[in-house]
Amino acid sequence: MAIIHYGKSVFMGNARTRRHRRRQPLSRLKQSIDQALNYEPETLTLRRAEKICQRPVTSRVDRAITAPRPQNPESPSFDNCCLPHVHLYAVR
Repeated sequence: MAIIHYGKSVFMGNARTRRHRRRQPLSRLKQSIDQALNYEPETLTLRRAEKICQRPVTSRVDRAITAPRPQNPESPSFDNCCLPHVHLYAVR
């Protein structure tokens, strides 16, 4: 069985690098046209990981000390109301 060793001159790149090289001239052309027409560059939306990195950081001690905020205030309804004299009829 033969072992094939690829050097740097043989490496053609993976699909991502080939796609990037193929699209690079088109991107440069688009940027030059936008600059010639004085268009502002598009603002890129942040990815999820970038949004997570930009969140304010609080230490674990501060999170443990601060009281949890109530998610939703309780409102009286049929499910959570106290009925009068229930203790008289409670069977154990």
